[in-house]
Amino acid sequence: MKGTEKLNLPAGFRFHPTDEELVVHYLCRKCSGHQIAVPIIAEIDLYKFHPWDLPGMALYGEKEWYFFSPRDRKYPNGSRPNRTAGSGYWKATGADKAIGKPTTLGIKKALVFYDGKAPKGTKTNWIMHEYRLANVDRSAAAGKRNNLRLDDWVLCRIYNKRGIIENHHYKMEHMAMDLAAETDEDRKPKIDAAIYNRMQKMMNEYSSSSDHMSSLEFITCDKEVQSTVPDHYHWSTASEKSVDLQHTNYLNGFQDDDPFGSQIHYNNNNHFCMFQDIYHP
Repeated sequence: MKGTEKLNLPAGFRFHPTDEELVVHYLCRKCSGHQIAVPIIAEIDLYKFHPWDLPGMALYGEKEWYFFSPRDRKYPNGSRPNRTAGSGYWKATGADKAIGKPTTLGIKKALVFYDGKAPKGTKTNWIMHEYRLANVDRSAAAGKRNNLRLDDWVLCRIYNKRGIIENHHYKMEHMAMDLAAETDEDRKPKIDAAIYNRMQKMMNEYSSSSDHMSSLEFITCDKEVQSTVPDHYHWSTASEKSVDLQHTNYLNGFQDDDPFGSQIHYNNNNHFCMFQDIYHP
């Protein structure tokens, strides 16, 4: 880190203070105006930035980064802190932890960063441990009128639970780009070769059985249609003459008794045709 070079820290140096060490040796001294021997913790307004922008602003850190930051009120006359940061917000999680024995000197609060507007933000992997002094009057009456400052300084430890500097915006933008770059072929579900061959075999068997059934259905249907035709329409050559002769004798008798009999005529094949003059003038 660039901050390490500025501090001229010895090789192998590691900064891993306990919660009590952070409150007693750093936060209490900062709030009381005492100088810290090694300025290893940067001073920034943490709530103006996204968490993934903070590692580059730290004076020291590899997987966790420390900052002194002021904290403002959410409302001018209230005591609730303003948790908005960048385009998202920090949301408290779990119970507060008292720091210091036997006298409580500080309070530790755990928060998770959500990207977007509350309460529908997207949860990220960024975590913050915020340390504030205990037994401090933070009422609006304790400060100036319409003063939004809740704490002059709180101490914050920032880290990503995945152990990397994860840019949520960058991740979401690239996911959107990858989704937009997908072709229709990419969106199709992938089928295992064995399953595909089995499906193809089933389709071939179904196709062959369907052709066989179609031919059977056609034959059956043809027989059913034939069975619905009256028997007297299936004439042979010999029976046609006999039936025609019977009809001729019948019509001759009908023609003598009925005045409309003259309207019944015969065609060249000796078949009668009623009202032939009407249909064939």
